[in-house]
Amino acid sequence: MLQSFLDACPGIYFVTSPEGVITMANREAARFFGEKGAVGRSLVETVHPEDRGAFQASWARLPKDGEALRAVSRLRGADGHDQAFSWSARRVSDGPAIHAVLLPAAPAAQPSENDPERILRVLLDNLDIAVTVVDRNGYVTLNDGKSLITSGLGPNFNLGKHLPEAYAHDPVILENVERALRGEDRHYIVEAHGVLWENWFSPVKNADGEVVGAICLSCDKSESKRAMQDMQNRLHLIERQQEVIRNLETPIIEVWDRVVTLPMVGVVDSARAARVMDDLLTAVSRQSARYAILDLTGVEIVDTATAAHILSLISAIRLLGAEGIITGIRPTVAQTVVSLGLDLSRVITCANLREGLRLCIRRMHAQAQADASVGALV
Repeated sequence: MLQSFLDACPGIYFVTSPEGVITMANREAARFFGEKGAVGRSLVETVHPEDRGAFQASWARLPKDGEALRAVSRLRGADGHDQAFSWSARRVSDGPAIHAVLLPAAPAAQPSENDPERILRVLLDNLDIAVTVVDRNGYVTLNDGKSLITSGLGPNFNLGKHLPEAYAHDPVILENVERALRGEDRHYIVEAHGVLWENWFSPVKNADGEVVGAICLSCDKSESKRAMQDMQNRLHLIERQQEVIRNLETPIIEVWDRVVTLPMVGVVDSARAARVMDDLLTAVSRQSARYAILDLTGVEIVDTATAAHILSLISAIRLLGAEGIITGIRPTVAQTVVSLGLDLSRVITCANLREGLRLCIRRMHAQAQADASVGALV
């Protein structure tokens, strides 16, 4: 009676091992799978490649309490064509065998342009995102999206995995998965598998408000991170270049023992004059300079604020115990200084840098002779 029933059954009935190898099948199963029959065949290998990941994940998670699991998958028959089947499987409570029945699935209705499933498919195929769905126990039932491919992970990368176990080494991912399954909305950014992900995790609840799973939307932010890093590198390069330029535009040279000079070239604005004051005063203090020569031979024009800065610089040098000397003033600069009515009576000026250096050497020689005379008298 049992064999007669199985042979007359219009559906495909078979028994498999836990790994999905068919150990017993009815006549309809043998007809679908071909002359070689169904026994000994790996059921997983007949599943369409696009459905295989979900099928394996479902098959591996069949409940051990005898509860049936139902799904729809495409299988390839002996004629080489794929056919959609609605299948139901149940694990035997007192053994490892799995019993299953496959019935041809009804043709799916052509989705409309506003069909949510079609819209989701378009989004997953064209946007740099990934969607992960986990059940209440933390197992991944869906893992799809373009960013899984562009990031090199591949489609269905986490399908069938138990997320708390798969990411037990990553406290950020583990904490957010667990909190989402406890009913909390989560938003976090984490780096995993060499990719920077921005994630939005939301719990899924049934009509009674019970959490039955969670959905995670992930965006690949690696390109943004690389762009930000590139921008920071460029900014650091610009800062280094500006530092080099600043050092070149205010080259402080020790031309003689305890004599430093600062040759200035080009336009001297207020900002540059302020930098000159900082650099020159630092050099005078560090080198214990006796004289500081500010050579303006290469400067053709100064404004009111700049002229005031230069005079303030001479006064600041004097406060450090050194003497400031201005050399190489051009006629246009001299006219500007005079027209501004600035007091130059206490400022030492020389026609050029050579005359300024000669003045410094002469004064230091005279000072040395005076010190020697005082030493002899003592």
